[in-house]
Amino acid sequence: MRFLAISDLRGALERLPQVVKLARDEGVDVVVFAGNILSEDGRGEAFHRVHSTGEVPAFEPALLSALEDQAVQAYEAFFDAMGQLDVPVILVPGYLDAPERLFLQASLNHEVVAPNIHMVHRSFLPLPHANLVVTGFGGGLSGEVRENRYLLVYPEWEAEFAFEFLRHLEQEPVFVFHTPPSGEDLDLDGDRHIGSAIVRELIKAYRPRFAFCGSAVDGQGSVKIGTTLVVNPGALRDGHYALLDTHAEAVTFGQLGAPERAAA
Repeated sequence: MRFLAISDLRGALERLPQVVKLARDEGVDVVVFAGNILSEDGRGEAFHRVHSTGEVPAFEPALLSALEDQAVQAYEAFFDAMGQLDVPVILVPGYLDAPERLFLQASLNHEVVAPNIHMVHRSFLPLPHANLVVTGFGGGLSGEVRENRYLLVYPEWEAEFAFEFLRHLEQEPVFVFHTPPSGEDLDLDGDRHIGSAIVRELIKAYRPRFAFCGSAVDGQGSVKIGTTLVVNPGALRDGHYALLDTHAEAVTFGQLGAPERAAA
């Protein structure tokens, strides 16, 4: 089975036709997206201001509404493109994919009209022919903070309890996180390591066969954590992607060319 792993589109919607073509040309069986359809905007800055100082964001309602309308347009473009494929597209939200209610609404609406789309944040999708079950947890992780309008940030304990159901399933798990595990260069974002110890602990506890992550745009690579092969495909915004052959347990990384510009 061949997986196409992508993450961190970050508003580069012009990459979407390239992804559709790539998936078809490579004959992949599954597409996995580890979050961040949207790019950073003023909502993220407002959240960080609140989190660090307790200040209430001074957002004009019209501006906030406009930013949320832009988010909906990006969600629609992403899901419309992925719905063109004839293989499962499995995804979790990224920490930029807020508001949560609008992301969930867009993904669930497209699951109805495009049944190949599967949002596995706190959920799962069996792949019976491969004896695998794919499950995930998206967004950023924090010790105590929960935020779902400006950014998506969940308390770590929610991730810890999200996979209990796996103890009752016989298939081998595949994990999709937005947040990378700590302790590896998969979590490198600029000059910072942004990984989560909880993600690492969950991988070691449940020993999924494979795990995918994103968020850290400079963390492209693959490592073994215990028996699990963990893959960060790099930022799709910059053209990065990864192909995983599950039989050979081999990962290859690729680079898309410059996207075609729309005609004026």
